[in-house]
Amino acid sequence: VYFNATTQASLGGALSPDSLRLNAGEQGRFTVQPESGFVLAHITGCEGTLTGNTYTTAPMRADCQISARFISDAANAIAREDHTLVSEQSLIAHARAAIADSEAHRTELVRSLYQGMAQISWNPSHDSITFSSFQPESTVTLLPSNINGKGESEIRGLVMVSEQADYRQAAMGANLFSVDRTAQSEALLKGLIGWLTRGKDSDGLRIITTQMPSRADSVYFPHNEGVRDWLKAIYPDKHSINPANACDYQALSDCIDTMAPELIVISDIDRQGLGYQGIAEAIAKAKAAGIPLLLSNYRRDASPLLSPLYLDMGLVTWGNYWSKLRASDLAVNTIMAPDAQLMAVDTLLGNLQDRNFTTQWLDSCGGNFINCSGSESFNQQFKQGADWLRNGAITLDKAGISPFARDGMTLLPATLLLADKYRAAIDYPIAWDEHQSWQQAMFADWLVSYARTRTPAQPDLGEYVIDRSKVVKGHAAHYAYPATLTDSRRIAVPYSGQWTTTGWYALPGQTITLRRTDNADVSATVRLNYHRPNTNRAYEQKIYRAPLELTTGRLILAKGGSVTFTSPYGGPIYLYLEGGAASLAVQVSATGVTRHPAILDFSDEQQIREFNERLAQTELPHIDLRADGAEQHLRRDRFTNAVGGVIPDTNALLDSIARDHINGVYTLAGLKIQGKGLDESLPADVKNACVALLGEGCLDESLHTRTIIQHANYDQNAHCGSGCSGNPWDSSGSISPTGWLDNHELGHNLQTNRLNVQYAAAGDADNWSGYGSRAGENSNNIFPYVVKWRAHYLRDGNTAPIKDGHMNHKDLFYVFMSDAAQVRDRSGNRVVLGANCKVLDIGESRYEAPWKSNAYAVHNGYRMAFYIQMALRAHGMILTDGTRLNDGFTLFTLLYQHSRIFGAAADSEAQWNASKDRLGFSLFPYSGHAVYGGKRVRDIPGNDFMLVALSRLTGWDWRNHFDLLGLRYSSLAVAQVQANQRYGSLPMGMYVLEDDLPPDNMSEGVTFLPLSESDGSTLWPRNSGSPSICPVP
Repeated sequence: VYFNATTQASLGGALSPDSLRLNAGEQGRFTVQPESGFVLAHITGCEGTLTGNTYTTAPMRADCQISARFISDAANAIAREDHTLVSEQSLIAHARAAIADSEAHRTELVRSLYQGMAQISWNPSHDSITFSSFQPESTVTLLPSNINGKGESEIRGLVMVSEQADYRQAAMGANLFSVDRTAQSEALLKGLIGWLTRGKDSDGLRIITTQMPSRADSVYFPHNEGVRDWLKAIYPDKHSINPANACDYQALSDCIDTMAPELIVISDIDRQGLGYQGIAEAIAKAKAAGIPLLLSNYRRDASPLLSPLYLDMGLVTWGNYWSKLRASDLAVNTIMAPDAQLMAVDTLLGNLQDRNFTTQWLDSCGGNFINCSGSESFNQQFKQGADWLRNGAITLDKAGISPFARDGMTLLPATLLLADKYRAAIDYPIAWDEHQSWQQAMFADWLVSYARTRTPAQPDLGEYVIDRSKVVKGHAAHYAYPATLTDSRRIAVPYSGQWTTTGWYALPGQTITLRRTDNADVSATVRLNYHRPNTNRAYEQKIYRAPLELTTGRLILAKGGSVTFTSPYGGPIYLYLEGGAASLAVQVSATGVTRHPAILDFSDEQQIREFNERLAQTELPHIDLRADGAEQHLRRDRFTNAVGGVIPDTNALLDSIARDHINGVYTLAGLKIQGKGLDESLPADVKNACVALLGEGCLDESLHTRTIIQHANYDQNAHCGSGCSGNPWDSSGSISPTGWLDNHELGHNLQTNRLNVQYAAAGDADNWSGYGSRAGENSNNIFPYVVKWRAHYLRDGNTAPIKDGHMNHKDLFYVFMSDAAQVRDRSGNRVVLGANCKVLDIGESRYEAPWKSNAYAVHNGYRMAFYIQMALRAHGMILTDGTRLNDGFTLFTLLYQHSRIFGAAADSEAQWNASKDRLGFSLFPYSGHAVYGGKRVRDIPGNDFMLVALSRLTGWDWRNHFDLLGLRYSSLAVAQVQANQRYGSLPMGMYVLEDDLPPDNMSEGVTFLPLSESDGSTLWPRNSGSPSICPVP
């Protein structure tokens, strides 16, 4: 008895032989023969087994057939999520083929729906959204924009159509039925409905509207009425539609049953606030029945109600309020031309294929390349296409969806594998003339999908994990991995809208799952890493040493939900929490994480011991330190280089961070310290004087608390310069709690206009609009100055003098005496000299030369003298209420408190009128004074505020101090000072210091030098110098 074993093979391969005639019980053997560029995907039949390339049947008992399916190398690599299974060129070809297929489909659709139309205009208004498709395999642009509100060319989708597995749907950026109706838009919409219903509208249309706004909701969005008016005009007597609002939420399901609609038009008014869950079951029913959806946005951004449907279609959305994109006399031939966004991707892929790239395209970038437009060549040849891919990955990440887990996607998965391939080959540092290496590394950095579960680790992490001096060619900067674990923690923040360390670390390429086990009404976002964009200085240094973008906050962790992710870079894991409550907490369990050196509670000795153990026993390259209201994030060496000498160990460093840095700075600024009440945070003399003079607002914790977590990053580079303010602020050096940079940058975040010295021209003294701050880099220097002074004298008990090069008080003497001595140059022009006997700057007096220029940090030391001399004058002073100020530096504390109380009072005219007398500003109306220059009292410049506030707090007229420095003020401020002062005018003069700080007893240990503009003979006590005896410039 004989049986036949036949074969059937798809394109891409064959089975040899194509058939066998076998005896009963005999086994047949077939050789699998894939064509070049293909692999076997699946083989079945004859109960056989595959060994290598040989498929062996079971003993024959009947005729049977063997079926083999072959797929391309690229498709196989995508299915297995493994770039090593395919070549670079095959991935590029596969991705470009997907673009070509999409374009062929779109062109045919556009041709059919625009028949008989030469051009179209449609303005969706600013109450609209625009689209692009991250899944062009099934979703394409039907109507693009061609112009924005500025009249510039800008292309994005206004109407999108989608066909997935024979199911059709469409999305409109605004309601085509109702918004900007024209003959052209009517024809397009009618054609679209015909396409969605597969022509069933031709003999009558059954349609349902749901979640549609009506005139009763807003006169701006009468869309229920608009849809019905449109149907009456276009389908007279040939349509049926539900009563407006009768098919919303759960009622939609019943309407589907009773009406058997051919189309559902769904908008996004959510009167009951149920979100997508309110319609989810009905939408699932509609899709199961094959009823097409037409999505109709009416908002300025994508709504929570429709966003899941946009995602299902494969759409990225943008708000259109500011850009105002529209179609204006757009030729149909232009619409039929290749899609500009996809062509940008194709151009990018072609350039990768042909190795077409030059770093000269990047020359004009002044920041991180991902955020830089660069040259037109860079935009057209790289960035526009890379951004399209990147936006698709980001959209899916926010939904927690891996592109490899989504049916029907080819282009994005293929390019992600291409990025994997390039990432694996990165070898830092990459020089500026290594054009192709630069091109491929940038592509890899542009295209990261965190929602994937199989992202390979990047072998060379460069200066992300080690100092740049150790980043060398041929040596991958990486580290040994400790074991992963499962853990659970309560993660909390004291204020909404803040992020905090979890103490967990993601290893590169490791699959991690975070699960929320709470049901709190708190939104949680997973944040990886801490680096700000411009800490990558490749744009500046022209050397590529690390990934361009390390920090991400794309992954949402919903209550009761979970998120699974991988990162090619790894890094510390943080959570960003937001909600209605003042303090927020979530309970999170984690799998696949490890613990890095992190301290979440400075008072927990066990945590400190474990921190030291992990620091010694692992190579993990990053460190987190969390104090109350402040966190430090460091590359490992920026911590280890700080320990030793003055700071002998971890405990000492933690103590210094809390006491000297955070608490020291906040206390000086009159702010509440975390863990203490405001009344405990303030020095007793300051508290008593403030309450006596300004009232109970001095103890108002809602007014004097920073409701943020202040973050500080210590890494290879700062976001700008060597230190850069913000939250986080960052440093390119090691952590130094008493260091100048650390406290200078933290101080930046505490600067306020009312305490900033300001320049005004002589003619603008009585015009607030003419004042401009000159305190950008100096009013914050009170913080590092005082921290350094206190650490040296008060904390460490030193008695030896201490110096600092950030200022020299001698400059103040020379500038003032240049005016007193009427110093002139060889041409007879008045000039102002500094302590080096050189002309300070353009200007004929101290009111101009040190102040007029607004260049970065210019004359910083001189301008600092205003504040430091002020503190020296205030030391031991008897204040207006009789309190003795024990520490002159705490005058800054009083001024900060005064400023915040002033700001709260100036919020409204009623509050101001009720408060101004006690604040010492009785002559200042809320608005309307000629001095204000059209502004309100809240806009008072720093000179006027400080002059008046000082008179209220101290009882002295401080005009001589302002005049000493050359600072102008208004006649209104003068009148108020005259009303406030009790003790007369402060004598003009200064304390004799150069780059030395005052001793521990402040001005009690420093010589006071009286000065007078009418006496040009005064000499500097330390060397008998004067600008009058300098060489004539």
